[in-house]
Order: sequence, then C-alpha cells, then structure tokens
Amino acid sequence: MRQTNENTSVKLKLVMLFDWRKQIYCICSHNLTPEDASQQVTELRRDGLPAFTVDQRSRHLHDDAEECAACRADVQQCVNPTPALERRKLEFRR
Repeated sequence: MRQTNENTSVKLKLVMLFDWRKQIYCICSHNLTPEDASQQVTELRRDGLPAFTVDQRSRHLHDDAEECAACRADVQQCVNPTPALERRKLEFRR
C-alpha cells in the first residue's frame, strides 16, 4: 500500500523473522516506512536474528502485529510454501 503524506507516497512494510531450518516465522512489526523497516532489520540482524521485510498490500488496522491476520496474509502472498507461524520471537535466539 502507498500511504500518502504531504504529496508523497510511502510503501508500507512489515518485518518478520524466518527460520528456514525449522520453516517457522514470526511477525515483529507492521505499518513501517521502508526506512524504518530497513533500520529494524539491520538492528535485528546485528543481534544475529534472521529478519526480512515484506511489502504490505494495505495498512493493517490491528494494533498487535503478532495477532494481525493481514500480516499473515501478506506473508502468505510473498512466501510459497507458507512456513508455520510462531508467535514468540524467542525461538530465533541463538
């Protein structure tokens, strides 16, 4: 989705963690600008976590990204086959 802000448009992103070995993911945050998403991914990767961004198709209305059905739908749209959803980020700690 493009969010209009003073005659500019910003494509919204969500940040997720993905463990390819276990084929599980969790969603960290959503409704981020590309800059904010990139910064969050950089910080998570610096901590050794496998973080990625996904384009959002629309602004997500749910406050909690972990519980957001729209986030799960956007991940399913981008990742095929869809990995299992993991609610807690603790699985990704080394």
